[in-house]
Amino acid sequence: MKKSFSKNIVFVCWFLAVLYSGIIAQSANGSVNKTIEQSNLLNQTVDGENSLENIRKYYEKILETDSTNYDAFTNLGVIWQQKGDMEKSLGYFEKAVKFHPKRARAYHNLGILNSIIGNLDEAVVNLNKAAELDSNSPNSIRQLGIIYLQNEKLNEAIGSFNCALMRDNKDTESYLGKSLAYWLLKDYDKVLAVVGEMRSLGLRFNRMELLLADVYFKKKDYENAMKYAKLDETENSSKAEGHYLLGVLYEINGEKNKAELEFEEATSITQQNPQASLELSINIFFNAGIKRTDESEADE
Repeated sequence: MKKSFSKNIVFVCWFLAVLYSGIIAQSANGSVNKTIEQSNLLNQTVDGENSLENIRKYYEKILETDSTNYDAFTNLGVIWQQKGDMEKSLGYFEKAVKFHPKRARAYHNLGILNSIIGNLDEAVVNLNKAAELDSNSPNSIRQLGIIYLQNEKLNEAIGSFNCALMRDNKDTESYLGKSLAYWLLKDYDKVLAVVGEMRSLGLRFNRMELLLADVYFKKKDYENAMKYAKLDETENSSKAEGHYLLGVLYEINGEKNKAELEFEEATSITQQNPQASLELSINIFFNAGIKRTDESEADE
């Protein structure tokens, strides 16, 4: 069954999901007993398009009486980004920066959106400004590292992730980004060193064992590759890429029957789920989707 597959496990960098996740909505100011419109924008998106429309109308109404309202600019920018209208989203984020130049989050959101639409130079400027304004948070400098990683500026990515880790030495996503940069550089010993540092701090990322299995596979340390591939399969038995790598390792080890079983399982999963793939994507490791934050901004 393995004949249709390549033996090389390739990381495909789906960075858009990671970049979208960096855009952050702004909680409206008000009392503890907030109305549904005054609650954090992203808490309402689960209710679907109608809620987005109600929130959009609410913040547009605010701008009629308060034409430079920061919460309105920010949340309308997020709404239009979610609806796929990047031009309108960009306009609101640009207004947030224009009228609130001391807000780190305004520059952060503008930087993320500029990256999504391909304005990479602007994205770098905006995220550096956000990192300057909020000198304690790793968020903006980490996102800059992800953008560098996306564009294969790997040394710059590593530098950004290191800066983020100087701000927060337990920032898991920066460790992950740094690991992937070294992986792309084929510096597998440094990948292992970074993961080892994480583990010493009690940190881990999603599918860490799969990354370790692939790294040891590339180093031709098949014993360790097998160990971590088995650990990954135990926790993620419904994922095709883990079965396939384990099948390759069984084949190398001369265990043909076990290899065939793994290849058949990988084939079955990809047939049942058209979105399943044998390629390792960035989405396996980073949490996809827009996320909210409960942390207050340093500039507020």
